[in-house]
Amino acid sequence: MPTVTASSPGKMTPSERLRTAAFLGFALMVGLCGEYYLTNVAVNKNPTSEPDLMEATRSAQPLLEALEKYHADNGLYPTTLDSLTAADLHSLLGRHGFLYSARKGDWVYKSDTCVAREKQLEGWILKPVKEYQKEIDEYKRECVTGYRAYQLQSGDFPRDPQTRYTERWAYFDSQTKQWSLGWCTDNGRRRQEIGMNGICRWRSRGQSAVW
Repeated sequence: MPTVTASSPGKMTPSERLRTAAFLGFALMVGLCGEYYLTNVAVNKNPTSEPDLMEATRSAQPLLEALEKYHADNGLYPTTLDSLTAADLHSLLGRHGFLYSARKGDWVYKSDTCVAREKQLEGWILKPVKEYQKEIDEYKRECVTGYRAYQLQSGDFPRDPQTRYTERWAYFDSQTKQWSLGWCTDNGRRRQEIGMNGICRWRSRGQSAVW
């Protein structure tokens, strides 16, 4: 007669461990989605977000016009705002904390060799962030001649005491020609970040704006 061995008390079977892991993964995903949704609602309902967004779009208008002039003259947008001439920026007084970037799909390469070289910068990169970013910047100077489209992120809005772990900014996409709110939240304990429309620039990191 065959015997049946019962599992030891307190010891989970493989199927039980799998179900537990799936449940914990689902709970984590729900928690993150809930945090994302609630933060997005809080940012959009913040009474200062709308006037801050309007002020950022107003201050950026001369820069947008300079970029469009550059595009009209050259057929592409520049790879850096420092490529704009002083005449293009006559109505901009000083730097305003803008971050200027483009998706890789909008990069225009100087040669097929540059296209092949770009693939070496993708995938699993086991290098310090600063060293890797330096390589990216050097590659762009040598191989990227301009952008077909770009994104512009304003400097951070003034910090709201009610949401002190959330940074907010204005974000412009040249393809849609639309401004939108961007944000990044950090709970301050686990250093876990969630954000949308741009990148996080916490002052404690000492990061400086591109322009």
